[in-house]
Amino acid sequence: MTWKNSTILTVTALVLAEPLLAQQSALEDAPVVALGDWRYDDLYTNGVSARDLIDREVYGQTGDEIGDVEDILIGSDGQVHSIVAEVGGFWDIGDTHVSIPLNRVDMSNGQIVVPITEDTVGDYGFWNDEPVQNGAVDSDIVEGVDDEPLPRAWRASELIGDYARLQNDQGYDDYGYVSDLILRDNQVAAVVVQPRTEYGPGYRAYPYYGYDSGWDAGSPNYDMPYTEDDVRDTERLDYNRFDNSVQR
Repeated sequence: MTWKNSTILTVTALVLAEPLLAQQSALEDAPVVALGDWRYDDLYTNGVSARDLIDREVYGQTGDEIGDVEDILIGSDGQVHSIVAEVGGFWDIGDTHVSIPLNRVDMSNGQIVVPITEDTVGDYGFWNDEPVQNGAVDSDIVEGVDDEPLPRAWRASELIGDYARLQNDQGYDDYGYVSDLILRDNQVAAVVVQPRTEYGPGYRAYPYYGYDSGWDAGSPNYDMPYTEDDVRDTERLDYNRFDNSVQR
């Protein structure tokens, strides 16, 4: 299916669930999690792979396939707002993008099941969803203050594929690339990195650091607050251990 870039870029600029002051307060430095204390157990329990959701078929509650997941919308605070799906190709309304809160998505049977029918699809439009409406008419939120851009909502696909970098005395070293995000409790819980070959095979998961650590959704780089020595002994992520998985 064709992604309607102009529509989605407009929506992501407006999906701002927090008031202006709340967004500004979120820019305080986040504490750095010591990797010696970092474990994957909580990720494996009720964690969901963003990569496992995107491009998967979406089913209605009657078991009929009604569309595909296009992306995941995430607030400036790292909270998952919704999945974006394109549905309705065989309905009279034609292809339509909808925003479905993650807590309304059922993945318990290995498929993505959503409570959308031809009669209720209008209830999941971007402009009817309360979190989308909050702040959408406030030009300060959209345009920024004193010409400085404010944190905005972003799509999972904007971070997946970015270069992951480690700190050194001169700046940053390339470590690998972001291959996935792990979602848990409606939050981005971890960023999954596929390291360069010299760091060994497999994937590694690290705590998510967002806007409050200097990351920008428009940047091609995801800079982690760790050095090469910090990540040397990071365990491999085992996708087979996740409780939640989605079938193709």
